[in-house]
Amino acid sequence: MVDSHMITDNTTNKNSWEKLKKAQIFCDYLEKKNINYEYCFKHPEVLSCDESENYYQRFCSYVEKYTICKNLVVHERKGQHRKFLIITDQSKQIDLKKLKEVLDSSKLEFISEEELATLLNTYPGNVSVFNLLYDQEQQVELIIDEELLTSDLLVFHPLYNGMSMFIKPSEIMKFLKMIKRRSMMTELPEKEQLCLRK
Repeated sequence: MVDSHMITDNTTNKNSWEKLKKAQIFCDYLEKKNINYEYCFKHPEVLSCDESENYYQRFCSYVEKYTICKNLVVHERKGQHRKFLIITDQSKQIDLKKLKEVLDSSKLEFISEEELATLLNTYPGNVSVFNLLYDQEQQVELIIDEELLTSDLLVFHPLYNGMSMFIKPSEIMKFLKMIKRRSMMTELPEKEQLCLRK
């Protein structure tokens, strides 16, 4: 069994203790289900991957190879209004116009904060694969960047953006199997980089 480590940072605001407790209960839940993470630590609440990375560089200098996961929730503007959770490397800029061709969908746009709360019981900056626990009717289709499967460790928030979990891709697959969720593994199209002339 993989040893799990909780690294604490004393900058947590007292108002966040309820969220922190929820996340710690969730971590215990994963362990009881034999879904093992490598490291988990708390830090001030973050709203972006860039903010998260700043804390990882401070507290996780001993963790060399990991991929911070970007979690995008989008839906079709028209048609069936299908909903998708897109998980990719935080460094990638996904081209939604090209992605709709991959998914055989109509035009895609980001969902509202209200719909995010209804579907996944969360808010912007606090989305991860673990929020699929709340999608009991499986309204959200899961799309995973196939490149993530080659990463040593993936980083997600365990239901609270004041904590970060480093976990192997194989353990994420175990989690998805446990909650009986299918996923589509595919190459995700990136936006083309514009070259500006001097």
